[in-house]
Amino acid sequence: MYAHDLAGFQASYQRAFESGRDSGSSELTAAIGVLGPVLSEGAGIYGKLAILAGALVEWGGSPMPLREVLPARVVVAMRCTAQFPAAWKDASGGRPLPDALAGEGKREAIGLMVAHGERKGWSQRDALMLVMSWFDVRDWIKPAITVLADREFRQALTGQERASVRDAAAAIAGWLEGAKWLQGLAMVLDDEPLIVLDPASGRGFRLTMSGVGDNFQLHTLLADRLAGNIPGLDPPHRVWVEQATDAPLVMQPPTDPIKRRFRLLDGEGAYVPPEGRPAGIGMTDGVRVLVLHPSHGDYGWSNGRAYPRMSPRLTLDTVLSDAETAEWIRRIAPAIENGPIG
Repeated sequence: MYAHDLAGFQASYQRAFESGRDSGSSELTAAIGVLGPVLSEGAGIYGKLAILAGALVEWGGSPMPLREVLPARVVVAMRCTAQFPAAWKDASGGRPLPDALAGEGKREAIGLMVAHGERKGWSQRDALMLVMSWFDVRDWIKPAITVLADREFRQALTGQERASVRDAAAAIAGWLEGAKWLQGLAMVLDDEPLIVLDPASGRGFRLTMSGVGDNFQLHTLLADRLAGNIPGLDPPHRVWVEQATDAPLVMQPPTDPIKRRFRLLDGEGAYVPPEGRPAGIGMTDGVRVLVLHPSHGDYGWSNGRAYPRMSPRLTLDTVLSDAETAEWIRRIAPAIENGPIG
């Protein structure tokens, strides 16, 4: 890369991929440590080093050597991608956007954007980063998804760093699917307290949640943890729980979907949609509260979990005393009947 030897780079890159598949975790981690500092300087074809680093993590290496570089680098790539269409319109005189997936017109796009940057007083590096991100942003998003699925890596990031990843991904999530998944990972909660109330039985529970990707997964895990503690609650099928935890993912057929055992509302009476994420659950007195309501008919879905590599934890810590449960039930608001509580 530093010698600008493209053929040599591609040959080395292929050798690294081939040898990495058969390497042990310590060797993979050492290789990731070598790649980490280099990623800040990679762009275009050299951005493929991020894909290699992500693959080494998937094969068993630690993602932690990427902590100081990859989150910031993917944010830059996503922000540049969000800014590129407007800049391209000015630089090209309104031509159609280059086909990023096909890579067509890359050389011309670089020339136009560098010339446009000179007119605007940008540095050549900034102009190149803007245009190259349009073509290589997926190469940065993919390994970022891999590392953010790791609990240790997520917990090593500051709240501001996670917010930066979330917001930059949200800006392009409407048209770039990988960004949508990365946005969701940046919102994942770890070691999050959760109060769950069942007014019908007068029972309440305190749980701790980590690494749960969406509310579909939460429904399944919650029903599993509470089965046996709530009268009449049917436990989810074991295969559903395994799919929501760490089993190899298999799409459930439409004729036999995963089914919810209850509806969920928050402590303010708002419906908690299965399509949402745990971070969207409302707070009551500083704690996320879920209130169980009877399910209306059969509501089902196909995927056990959104992120195959992320290991969830949902622990039932305490069954609340009758007095504690009654106090929590007193605090919660009634269901907002004019809202979507289907």
